Amino acid sequence: MSSTFTMPLGPVHVALEEPVYFNLTVEGETVRRVDLTSGHVHRGMEAMATQRNLIMNTTLTERVCSLCSNSHSFTYCMSVENVLGIVIPERARYLRVLAEEIKRVASHLFNTAIQAHIIGFKSLFMHVMEVREMMQDVKETVYGNRMNLASNCIGGVKCDVDRKLLDYIRDMVAKMEPAVDEIREIYAANSMVLARTKGMGLLPRADALRLGVVGPVARGSGIHIDVRKDSPYA
Repeated sequence: MSSTFTMPLGPVHVALEEPVYFNLTVEGETVRRVDLTSGHVHRGMEAMATQRNLIMNTTLTERVCSLCSNSHSFTYCMSVENVLGIVIPERARYLRVLAEEIKRVASHLFNTAIQAHIIGFKSLFMHVMEVREMMQDVKETVYGNRMNLASNCIGGVKCDVDRKLLDYIRDMVAKMEPAVDEIREIYAANSMVLARTKGMGLLPRADALRLGVVGPVARGSGIHIDVRKDSPYA
């Protein structure tokens, strides 16, 4: 008699960060198959964008996602500028990249913390979030906000970074680096982390190429790719 059974999970569940539906085929504690259905959240942002002018949509696009908010307004502003033939000042391009990379560090640390949360390593989750607070402080000090930076605008940026702020950013990054190295060592060598992650959820290189994944997911599958270098922005 087969011990395999089907278990539905979601689309709204206490263990899920976002609404998504999983149909799991489980044998004992081993998941044999997963059918995923996403797209349960539709807020009508495309429709709202048609009712607003180009400048108002900068604020709208920044609210697609709070964690990666700056990326959306950044991309939107560049798209409008490309269509209209607007060339922004060189300093504005540097300032945009600076804001984006500050956001990226905070975002990656959040996802690193969530991994600890998912495997039940609560103290590691809190530690990574504590380290992330340093970059959250940078966002709040430089841009006045911890999530939506509101830095981008069509034609440039709203926020300048003077020497004092730049020195502050450098000091905070210098403080963060040893803490991040410590976190990296924990994920690489801690027996509890390895027991709950090693060999789990592997995405073979061939499948990663076929599916067109990018970023850390692609690099985890052995694909040497970084869109910041392969397709430079700003």
